[in-house]
Amino acid sequence: MTQNPENLTPPVADGGMPVPPPPPAAPVNTAPAAPYVMEPYRTAPDPVSPRRNYALFAGAGLVLGLGAGFLLAQIDFSSEPEPSVALTDAVSSCGVEDTTGIELGDEGQSLTMDSEGKESYGADFADITCVLDAIDIPDSVSNRMNATRSLDGRLTAEWDEFAASWSYHPDSGMNVVIEIPEPSED
Repeated sequence: MTQNPENLTPPVADGGMPVPPPPPAAPVNTAPAAPYVMEPYRTAPDPVSPRRNYALFAGAGLVLGLGAGFLLAQIDFSSEPEPSVALTDAVSSCGVEDTTGIELGDEGQSLTMDSEGKESYGADFADITCVLDAIDIPDSVSNRMNATRSLDGRLTAEWDEFAASWSYHPDSGMNVVIEIPEPSED
């Protein structure tokens, strides 16, 4: 069955019935055509802008700096030794914490002791001797204290971690100051 292009009558089958036209061909691509841009090569993505790099580095540096600062703040770099408790322990061991004439000062780093005199009240000389023995006063310093006269003025001595100064007058008694000086920074 061939059809003459000049004859526009539909073809007829053997039984005299006309043959229906063939179905339309299915389209190859049903998506709408997009404009095609030729790219010669696929390049790497654009590098991050320099401004963004600075912000990233600044942010990372800030976080690291704060973290390091916090950690360093937790460390005690002071070279100061713990304060001595020798004077406090000596006063406690003799039981004279509340005795008139014996007074700790400077957060336990100094001790002032005043004995009784003819015209003044103060600690008993035995209490003062107990405290001095508790801090291991050398015999030489103890003998100098016992031999002090009012004309001698204020005398001084040092031993171990202690520095002492004392004076004596019969009317006011003996005045003894014991200190634990801070170490000098050489």
